[in-house]
Amino acid sequence: MNVYIKSILAFNETGDKRHVDLTEGLNVITGESKSGKSALLEIIDYCLGSSKSTIPKGEVTKFGYLFAIVLKFPEYHLVAARKRSDIDGKKQMYIYRSSKEIIPKELSMNIFTEEHELNLEQAKIELGKEFGISVTNSTENIDATRSDPRPTIRNMTSYMFQHQNLVASKFALFYRFEDSQKREQTIKQFPVFAGWVDQQYYNYRIELDELLKQQKRNEKVQLSYSKSTDKIRRELIDTYKRYYMLVGKSFDESIPLNKLLTLRKSLPDFTRDSYLSEDMERRYEQLKNQREELKQKRYDIEMSISNLELSHGYGQTYSSNLKSMRAILNHSLNQHDSYDCPVCGQHVGDISQRIVTMRDSKKWLVDELASVKGQGNEFHLQIHKLKMEKEKLTDEIRRLGFEIGRIEEVTERWKKTKKLDHEVVYARAEIDIQCKRVEEQLVNLRKNDDELDVRINQLNKLIDGYNLYSYYSLATTFFKNNVSRIIEKLDFEEEFRPADMNFKLDTFDLYHYDKENKSWVYLSEMGSGANWLACHVSLFLSFLHFFAVQEKSAIPSILFLDQPSQVYFPEKFVVDENEKSNDVQKVEQIYKTILEEIDLIAKTTSFKPQVIVTDHVGELDIEGYKFEHYLRKNWRGKDNKFI
Repeated sequence: MNVYIKSILAFNETGDKRHVDLTEGLNVITGESKSGKSALLEIIDYCLGSSKSTIPKGEVTKFGYLFAIVLKFPEYHLVAARKRSDIDGKKQMYIYRSSKEIIPKELSMNIFTEEHELNLEQAKIELGKEFGISVTNSTENIDATRSDPRPTIRNMTSYMFQHQNLVASKFALFYRFEDSQKREQTIKQFPVFAGWVDQQYYNYRIELDELLKQQKRNEKVQLSYSKSTDKIRRELIDTYKRYYMLVGKSFDESIPLNKLLTLRKSLPDFTRDSYLSEDMERRYEQLKNQREELKQKRYDIEMSISNLELSHGYGQTYSSNLKSMRAILNHSLNQHDSYDCPVCGQHVGDISQRIVTMRDSKKWLVDELASVKGQGNEFHLQIHKLKMEKEKLTDEIRRLGFEIGRIEEVTERWKKTKKLDHEVVYARAEIDIQCKRVEEQLVNLRKNDDELDVRINQLNKLIDGYNLYSYYSLATTFFKNNVSRIIEKLDFEEEFRPADMNFKLDTFDLYHYDKENKSWVYLSEMGSGANWLACHVSLFLSFLHFFAVQEKSAIPSILFLDQPSQVYFPEKFVVDENEKSNDVQKVEQIYKTILEEIDLIAKTTSFKPQVIVTDHVGELDIEGYKFEHYLRKNWRGKDNKFI
């Protein structure tokens, strides 16, 4: 996004201000230690909604009553400001938007009125909207215990800031990624910040998740229904048998379920011969005999279970006794294979033989214990199988009892009315009702499945239309090529050249692929601060390039590098002049690389992204560029500082 910071300001209570004006492209603020350079990054962070102020305490906070940044958008200016954290800054923030040009040196505190005052959370939302964040909820899972947090500018800052303690770190690449929750959110929200997805995408994802879960529930119902098909068929067959028994006809029990459902439309009619039929009596006796047989089988199983449980109890007692014997043996058994008299030293054969016998007994005991333990598991398995078989028999006995009861009811009513045709009509109606109920279940399942399938297919097409897989693939290739290209210009060790740098978008890890050893070399495994600095600079210049060329990116084209030259100019004085000269050349190469990448981005996007660098360096001789053109402040000498 074509946005840059036009000015960083600090006001005191009387309205006096200090400000650092910036432009697009490279902006260098240099100076001595404690001149206020690093405070600039913290002021920007604070004005972008940081929950905690990290502005260094001292002269800056003594002077600063209100801190502000002026952001230049293509069509307007926006001022984001907060009072010092110990006043109202923790809860409140000012957002001032103007279509007219804002000149920082003419800006006063008069614009920060209640009209432009917001609570901090609302201000972060408004800032996000200004940068184009349209997603309010990035949750994708309907069953999530809590919704994923709203994408805000706070997670965007991870791509924008490289603090002094981070810019050459071997353990971390991103700002505040030590917070695992922030890391997870930033990685997940990458498609939002890149402009690949909008709120509708997440609406589709959560609806799809809900429908897929509903589909699984339906599949379980269908599976359960399929498992119970035999039971449904058997119940229908029993109903048909009662009818056929009443009309004096035989019934084929092998008819499948689908034909049973249609058979109700072609049932045989009742005839006078039905009065003379003995089918009901035969059916009644047959059912009673079947029930008695099943009861006997259940009784036999119950006896088997009882015997197994009793045997298992004996086995446990036996095992317990064996364990007691083993404890006694362990306590009393001599550790030697023979026994000599402690007085005369003579070998005692009888006792030695007993020792050997006891050792053999112990070995048998150990084997027997192992055997008993294994048999215990077998007992449990057999008892479980028998209990399952008993349950099946009980269900079948219950079903037969129901059928016997129905025949007894029919017989009783028949004795009273002497009209079998009434029973036939009743049985026919019962068949019809039961068949319709089964058909309705099948129709509802098919209807729900058809509707779900149609909508799931629609949602998958809509989600696929966002082409996320393609975007991720292209982005992975971009970072591989761009980081490798940039890092070759920097001070990167020869053992890693030619560089094959890869950035994993699912974990946000950076590594070099060693083709010779076919292995990955991660940042933390590389030696020397020069390598770490090269990795950070090349990766974040690539992020700057990547977001600048994304048509709908929400990330402002701003990168802040805090003291990148520290690797080459440590606090300790460098004695070797040749080494120092070499270090200067390497620092100059860093700045040249930054400028070349800015120009390359400008050729593609027609605007220059903003890179702000605070550093200790003074004058540099950069090939093809004049360093003084990019120098915004040079805080050196007495009383020459930010505040």
